[in-house]
Amino acid sequence: GGAAWRVKVLRGRGAIRMLINCSHLVDVAAAQCAVPADKERELAAIGLERHAEVDRTVAAALGAGVAAVRDNVSEVDAFNCGEPGPLRALAAARVPAAFLAACSAGQLAVLVELRRGM
Repeated sequence: GGAAWRVKVLRGRGAIRMLINCSHLVDVAAAQCAVPADKERELAAIGLERHAEVDRTVAAALGAGVAAVRDNVSEVDAFNCGEPGPLRALAAARVPAAFLAACSAGQLAVLVELRRGM
Protein backbone atom coordinates (compact mmCIF):
# COMPACT_ATOMS: atom_id res chain seq x y z
CA GLY A 1 0.00 0.00 0.00
CA GLY A 2 0.92 3.56 -0.52
CA ALA A 3 1.29 6.32 1.98
CA ALA A 4 -1.93 7.87 3.16
CA TRP A 5 -2.31 11.54 2.30
CA ARG A 6 -4.27 13.90 4.45
CA VAL A 7 -5.60 17.16 3.09
CA LYS A 8 -5.61 20.03 5.51
CA VAL A 9 -7.96 22.92 4.86
CA LEU A 10 -6.08 26.11 5.53
CA ARG A 11 -7.56 29.33 6.78
CA GLY A 12 -6.18 32.79 7.40
CA ARG A 13 -2.44 33.24 6.88
CA GLY A 14 -1.99 29.59 5.91
CA ALA A 15 -4.49 29.93 3.08
CA ILE A 16 -2.87 33.15 1.94
CA ARG A 17 0.60 31.55 1.81
CA MET A 18 -0.80 28.54 -0.03
CA LEU A 19 -2.51 30.70 -2.67
CA ILE A 20 0.59 32.86 -3.17
CA ASN A 21 2.77 29.76 -3.56
CA CYS A 22 0.34 28.21 -6.04
CA SER A 23 0.24 31.41 -8.10
CA HIS A 24 3.99 30.98 -8.74
CA LEU A 25 3.55 27.37 -9.87
CA VAL A 26 1.02 27.89 -12.65
CA ASP A 27 2.17 26.33 -15.93
CA VAL A 28 -0.57 24.98 -18.17
CA ALA A 29 1.92 23.22 -20.44
CA ALA A 30 3.32 21.26 -17.48
CA ALA A 31 -0.12 20.17 -16.27
CA GLN A 32 -0.57 16.49 -15.59
CA CYS A 33 -3.45 14.33 -16.70
CA ALA A 34 -4.35 10.70 -16.03
CA VAL A 35 -5.05 10.17 -19.73
CA PRO A 36 -2.35 11.66 -22.00
CA ALA A 37 -4.81 12.04 -24.89
CA ASP A 38 -6.98 14.28 -22.67
CA LYS A 39 -4.04 16.58 -21.98
CA GLU A 40 -3.13 16.79 -25.66
CA ARG A 41 -6.74 17.55 -26.62
CA GLU A 42 -7.17 20.27 -23.97
CA LEU A 43 -3.83 21.92 -24.68
CA ALA A 44 -4.66 21.93 -28.40
CA ALA A 45 -8.04 23.53 -27.63
CA ILE A 46 -6.27 26.26 -25.63
CA GLY A 47 -3.66 26.74 -28.33
CA LEU A 48 0.08 27.06 -27.78
CA GLU A 49 -0.04 30.82 -28.34
CA ARG A 50 -2.48 31.20 -25.40
CA HIS A 51 -0.59 29.17 -22.77
CA ALA A 52 1.03 32.26 -21.23
CA GLU A 53 -2.35 34.02 -21.16
CA VAL A 54 -3.93 31.10 -19.34
CA ASP A 55 -1.02 31.00 -16.87
CA ARG A 56 -1.42 34.72 -16.13
CA THR A 57 -5.21 34.40 -15.78
CA VAL A 58 -4.96 31.53 -13.31
CA ALA A 59 -2.20 33.27 -11.34
CA ALA A 60 -4.35 36.43 -11.20
CA ALA A 61 -7.32 34.43 -9.95
CA LEU A 62 -5.16 32.97 -7.19
CA GLY A 63 -4.01 36.51 -6.36
CA ALA A 64 -7.63 37.58 -6.12
CA GLY A 65 -8.16 34.67 -3.78
CA VAL A 66 -5.40 36.07 -1.57
CA ALA A 67 -7.17 39.44 -1.44
CA ALA A 68 -10.54 37.79 -0.80
CA VAL A 69 -9.18 35.66 2.06
CA ARG A 70 -7.15 38.49 3.56
CA ASP A 71 -10.01 40.99 3.44
CA ASN A 72 -12.82 38.46 3.97
CA VAL A 73 -14.79 39.43 0.85
CA SER A 74 -16.35 36.18 -0.25
CA GLU A 75 -19.04 38.30 -1.92
CA VAL A 76 -16.68 38.78 -4.87
CA ASP A 77 -16.33 35.02 -5.31
CA ALA A 78 -20.09 34.59 -4.96
CA PHE A 79 -20.68 37.16 -7.72
CA ASN A 80 -18.24 35.36 -10.01
CA CYS A 81 -20.13 32.13 -9.35
CA GLY A 82 -23.44 33.66 -10.48
CA GLU A 83 -24.68 34.86 -7.08
CA PRO A 84 -24.91 38.68 -7.33
CA GLY A 85 -27.01 39.19 -4.19
CA PRO A 86 -24.23 39.25 -1.58
CA LEU A 87 -22.16 41.75 -3.57
CA ARG A 88 -25.20 43.97 -4.09
CA ALA A 89 -25.91 43.87 -0.35
CA LEU A 90 -22.31 44.65 0.62
CA ALA A 91 -22.00 47.30 3.32
CA ALA A 92 -20.37 50.54 2.11
CA ALA A 93 -17.49 50.11 4.55
CA ARG A 94 -16.53 46.81 2.88
CA VAL A 95 -16.64 48.09 -0.72
CA PRO A 96 -12.95 49.12 -0.81
CA ALA A 97 -11.86 45.59 0.12
CA ALA A 98 -14.13 44.09 -2.53
CA PHE A 99 -12.81 46.62 -5.04
CA LEU A 100 -9.21 45.59 -4.28
CA ALA A 101 -10.01 41.89 -4.59
CA ALA A 102 -11.74 42.46 -7.94
CA CYS A 103 -8.94 44.68 -9.26
CA SER A 104 -6.29 42.14 -8.35
CA ALA A 105 -7.83 39.69 -10.82
CA GLY A 106 -9.09 42.14 -13.43
CA GLN A 107 -12.71 41.28 -12.67
CA LEU A 108 -14.36 44.12 -14.55
CA ALA A 109 -17.90 42.78 -14.03
CA VAL A 110 -17.46 42.99 -10.26
CA LEU A 111 -16.16 46.55 -10.54
CA VAL A 112 -19.12 47.54 -12.72
CA GLU A 113 -21.51 46.00 -10.20
CA LEU A 114 -19.83 47.81 -7.31
CA ARG A 115 -20.07 51.09 -9.26
CA ARG A 116 -23.79 50.51 -9.87
CA GLY A 117 -24.35 50.18 -6.15
CA MET A 118 -22.80 53.55 -5.34
